[in-house]
Amino acid sequence: MPLYDFSCPACGGVFEDLCPPHGPDPACPGCGGQARRLVSVGRGYRADADWIASVTRVVDKANPAPHVQAFLADPSRAAYRAWMRGERLRPLDPGEGIRRQDAAYAACETARREALARFAARRLSPA
Repeated sequence: MPLYDFSCPACGGVFEDLCPPHGPDPACPGCGGQARRLVSVGRGYRADADWIASVTRVVDKANPAPHVQAFLADPSRAAYRAWMRGERLRPLDPGEGIRRQDAAYAACETARREALARFAARRLSPA
């Protein structure tokens, strides 16, 4: 069952409760009055992305360029895209620039290097 926010008109209390989406609203735990369901956006809602704050930390704040100052003044997705264009940057494509560091990748990389070394040795050795 989903978690909903409720408000009690009798006592003014606000609380959360699990209830079915189409079921009746529960009674207020404070006064026992009939509560009303509030429309809320939930915990996952954010007006803009969390990662924008991390981007603003690495932006050169001393740069007087208009696209930099506009992004620092209003760190939104649109300002981020304008900042990227102004800095002549682009987002990484999937798999680009990221190297895996786990054991499976290391084993594959070792096998690849060994295979290339054997291939080079066979090509260079006289037959």
